[in-house]
Amino acid sequence: MLRTTQVFSLINKTARRLAICSRYASSSSITDAPEHEEQVAGAASKKLPPRLPLAKNFFVGLVDNELLAFPEVINREDMSRLQNELLPLKNFFTEDLSNETLSGESLPKDLPENLKTLGLYGLNVSKDFDGKGWGYSESLMATEPESAVTDVALGLLGHRAIVDVIQELGTDEQKSQLLTKLGNGSLVASEAIFEFDGAEDDFFNTTAHHELDTHTWVLNGGKAFVICPPKTSDAAHLFLVVAQTSKANVKTEAARATTIFLVDSTMSGVKIGDRHSTIGCGASSIRHVQFENVRVPQSCILGHAHEGNVVADTLLKSSRLRNSMVGLGLAKNILNEISQECIDRKLCGVVMKDLESVQTHLAKSYLSVYSMESMIYMTAGILDEFNYPDIVVESAMTKYFTLKELLNISIRALDLIGPKSLIAGQTTEQFFRNAAHLYTQGESIDNLSIFIALAGLQHAGTLMGDTIRKQRNPLYNPGHIFSKFMERSTIDSPVTKMDCKEHVHPTLEPAALCLEHSVARLQMCVDLLFTRYGSAIVERHNESRRIADMATTIYAMFASLARASRSYCIGLQHADHEMLTAMSVCVDGRDKVLTLTKEIFNGSYVNNDNNLQRLSKQLVKSKGYFAMHPLTYNF
Repeated sequence: MLRTTQVFSLINKTARRLAICSRYASSSSITDAPEHEEQVAGAASKKLPPRLPLAKNFFVGLVDNELLAFPEVINREDMSRLQNELLPLKNFFTEDLSNETLSGESLPKDLPENLKTLGLYGLNVSKDFDGKGWGYSESLMATEPESAVTDVALGLLGHRAIVDVIQELGTDEQKSQLLTKLGNGSLVASEAIFEFDGAEDDFFNTTAHHELDTHTWVLNGGKAFVICPPKTSDAAHLFLVVAQTSKANVKTEAARATTIFLVDSTMSGVKIGDRHSTIGCGASSIRHVQFENVRVPQSCILGHAHEGNVVADTLLKSSRLRNSMVGLGLAKNILNEISQECIDRKLCGVVMKDLESVQTHLAKSYLSVYSMESMIYMTAGILDEFNYPDIVVESAMTKYFTLKELLNISIRALDLIGPKSLIAGQTTEQFFRNAAHLYTQGESIDNLSIFIALAGLQHAGTLMGDTIRKQRNPLYNPGHIFSKFMERSTIDSPVTKMDCKEHVHPTLEPAALCLEHSVARLQMCVDLLFTRYGSAIVERHNESRRIADMATTIYAMFASLARASRSYCIGLQHADHEMLTAMSVCVDGRDKVLTLTKEIFNGSYVNNDNNLQRLSKQLVKSKGYFAMHPLTYNF
């Protein structure tokens, strides 16, 4: 006979299960908006009011439990329509064009016409300008087939990101002149941001100065690694150029700013150079573009003059998310390839799939791919669901996690396949080259990790400022210090009140607890680092990387947990294995966060940071390797 407490516990769990499942059955929204299914259909749908930032609040120990219901911004009818529209794309990229059929260092000549016929240039262009009008979630789903061919997906990535930023920040004139052409492929767009050599004292070597008499800007400089999308011979090219500008009547360093221009390739002075020969993505057209006294009218400025950082935030938000989708497509290809190899191949008389070490490799790669996909569609869902969401950190985390794990998966593939992968032209060799290319293309992954940490710490600093001031002045705030000593929460046994378990399926209660403990540990680390370093935390890059890894891991746990809970509640195929996947992601994430937490709490003299800095100084002083040969005598 059950005890009374056990009976009540069983009743509570059953009630929670019914409540969570009914939430998915009754509405496709993550909030209680009764007309939301009708709202999400169509490009002109109304979005819900903005929410507090999700990932940034991890830094202060807060979790938005409502988002654990995983965003569902595409209702059932629209999903059926979308899947039917994607069938021609899937057929094209599996039968007519694929990584296996792609050969040489160029794409097929008829590819641009096929892309125009399939409508791939205008997936995210508004219906008002003859595009499909799909939001982030729909357009990302539509790009999944093309992601199987990395060179094509990489070429279209910048085009769509520029469409996103023009639709959000462009003037009515810019929209009417550009969006229809961008949607039908008669005009293709590329990001012209990066340079071979970074400016030592300025932001960029590419500069633009304003001529008051003619009301035009004169652009000079060169951009490298410009990815040109596939285009027909009669199509024009649009470059989004970031240039260094100076504010008028300002003589200090405050005069330095950036401005973003939309430059047509037909303008006088624009020269498209030769293709770069890169480590991977050999069929992609990656070029150097030179601008020599290019006169750009005022109407070609995107946003406002000297406010390039505002436009850049919107551009990077879209670019990072779409870049992650390219990485996800490649990661799935690698996983499918090595899975089939392990099924078909024997090693010492044993099928590879039956070897424990191989099983571990495959499972870890699968966990990474599942987490990538969950983060991408969680971020896209928030963008589609709410008005002006603060999603800059989530998109950065998604790219950071995806590209790091993609490179790890490609290295595991080399390990599993063995020496055969060294032969030029092998599928695994191409996968590794493409993964390395995506990892290094554009912004540095190392800088991205520091950006994630500093953005989160800046948000935490605004909310925790008073508390940190008290902790850094203990003699003036003895009561506060005494209360800190009396706290029961420790890094080994954190005390939380987040109640994440109440918003997921009861089976995932242990995984939800892992998430809560990880968020609590992140908040403890942020509190400690502010107390220890104050504003000097911006100079502690090792600590910033640890914080970024912790926060990114937590976001992967959050997205995977929410996705698995939804899958199980609505009864998707393999939902039981998704539950196991989420548990594994959260357990691995909990252990990783705990390890990083201990490193931060131990300090630089215990976690080896101080020793590494001393060795680095000697390495620089000696201008290279300085240790004597191990067989040298000292006479």
